[in-house]
Amino acid sequence: RHSLFLAGWRSTLRMGLTDVASIQAEYPTSTRHFLLIGFLGMFVGSIVFCYLAMKKKGNNITQTVTFIIASVAAGAYYSMWSGYGVTKKVEAEGPQRFIFWGRYIDWLITTPLLLYDIATVVDAELGEIVMLLGVDVLMIVAGFIGASVLHPYKWAWWTLGMFFFAIIMWMFVGFYARCRENKPEVADKYKVLLALTVVSWCVYPIMWVIGSEGLAAVSLDVEVGFVCLADLVAKVAFGLYLLFAVLPADEEGESAEKTSLV
Repeated sequence: RHSLFLAGWRSTLRMGLTDVASIQAEYPTSTRHFLLIGFLGMFVGSIVFCYLAMKKKGNNITQTVTFIIASVAAGAYYSMWSGYGVTKKVEAEGPQRFIFWGRYIDWLITTPLLLYDIATVVDAELGEIVMLLGVDVLMIVAGFIGASVLHPYKWAWWTLGMFFFAIIMWMFVGFYARCRENKPEVADKYKVLLALTVVSWCVYPIMWVIGSEGLAAVSLDVEVGFVCLADLVAKVAFGLYLLFAVLPADEEGESAEKTSLV
């Protein structure tokens, strides 16, 4: 019985590897290239953020969070490039569609951390942070369920996800207003940080609608390319701007405030 179990396990493993290899082989060439670019960009970003976290003296929580974000994203992109983190879905009409569930695992971990960075710059209260992160998780889960089910039910989940997305955008407006009032020296840079997030995040629901999850109106190359670009902006460019522009301005403002009090 033990030998039969091992033989069955080896057979299952070989089938899994074959399926993964066949899925990767079915990717258009440009899709594989975009996924590889995503991995390399996130991997280099994680190295930079790791160096900054280790170099930083004192409180390095922001540097550490940006390192974790880029590292998780690098792993997700490598997984999708190698044929894992993806499955096929067949609608009632039309060919099979690739659904990259690996990106949802990535977003479920990284987007709350990104939002945490945004919230801490304006010293958001704990209740606000919990609300922001909780709504974000609900948004990602709704998008994943919508990507997994068939027409017409998927559109209800997409609409629910957009409702949660709107709440996040509304909280951004409140954060910016507070930053202008309490930290005017950081407000302009914080506005750019929010703009990077808003613009890159808007790509995701649009590509959901016109990509494989929704109407499949664009090719897989276009979908993966735009999502890859949005991810690099939302994670690597965001992290670099946060660490090299926003935080220094914030620290200068706090130092000036302490000096004036003395």
